[in-house]
Amino acid sequence: MELKIGDKVRFLNEKGGGIVTKLISTSMVHVAIEEGFEVPVMVSDLVKIDPAGMADRFFDRSVNVNIKLPEQQNAEQKTVEPKAEKNEARPVTEENDPVAPLFRQSGAGITEGIYLLWEPEDQKWLITGNLSILLVNNTPYEAIYSFMLEEENGVFAGVSYDVVPAYSRIHVETITREDIESWSNGIVQVLFHGEEMNELLHPMHAHFRLKPSRFYKETSYQEFRLTGGKAIILNLGDIASQRMTPAGITDKTEPDPAAKQKVDAIAPNALIDRHRTGPREAEVDLHISALRSDYPSMPQSEILLYQLEYFSTMLDSAIAYNYNRIIFIHGIGNGTLKSAIINRLKDYENIELRKAPFAQYGNGAIEIVVHSR
Repeated sequence: MELKIGDKVRFLNEKGGGIVTKLISTSMVHVAIEEGFEVPVMVSDLVKIDPAGMADRFFDRSVNVNIKLPEQQNAEQKTVEPKAEKNEARPVTEENDPVAPLFRQSGAGITEGIYLLWEPEDQKWLITGNLSILLVNNTPYEAIYSFMLEEENGVFAGVSYDVVPAYSRIHVETITREDIESWSNGIVQVLFHGEEMNELLHPMHAHFRLKPSRFYKETSYQEFRLTGGKAIILNLGDIASQRMTPAGITDKTEPDPAAKQKVDAIAPNALIDRHRTGPREAEVDLHISALRSDYPSMPQSEILLYQLEYFSTMLDSAIAYNYNRIIFIHGIGNGTLKSAIINRLKDYENIELRKAPFAQYGNGAIEIVVHSR
């Protein structure tokens, strides 16, 4: 039996299975299991799950497209290869498979859901060069998705559709910086499918919109440990919000607490987690004395720049990891930092600026609420 990275397998002599993440030899592979670990397994102890089914037949890309050319309307049809449009999803070939497993599986401390990423191809130069559009499925189910972009006339153009295996990501397209504006506004729709489902899920419908100016600030790009690179990250929706579990059916999708604790211990935290005050909430003190120990030697202009960059980094991290309420303590002073923060918020969508509770912070803090898309 031949296996390749991304194949879904079941254990022959034990309960459960996982996804092949590494080919060690012809007789042994690494399998990522649901508890978040990768384990070496003999190929002879595995059974490959045949993906053939309705979804695979629906997404069969091996079928040629028959196009009747205008000058041949009354002649015999010919099979021709359609030209790739500028924003058309890349064809899937054996040498260029866009699907790959995530670095870590469930229990890695990241909310289970669907994520949309704009990842620079050259990680050394975040604000120049091409960007990869990635759709990440961090759930235990197959995600059947449709990706559409909104055009100026209000029409939605379908650019990609496919199936993303559980705990995997798919490369949707590579774009240039000139394409950013057209790829910053659209809709992703997702259906969840599984061979054995202990819960039912609503279809996901997520509208995304980013201001192009965000792509030209290095602080907009956050480390995403599921893919291993820096990217602009949007959480399109959590799987918890899609559940419609019938009465009497126990939700068995949560990882074993002991296994989750072990994985959490080795998985790096999101940057915003250091300021976490509660579920999806954080408080960030922007006083320079709270951020740097060498602040007395810093010029005033450098202090303001550092505070602003730290603000952007924490806000982007909070958005990427699905926080919904962040308090930023800016102090009273002359109002320069507060004004600069408010001006920078113009680069963000789905953000609401509020006054922080006066009894607790006086006039020295603001509250930012991140609304779901």
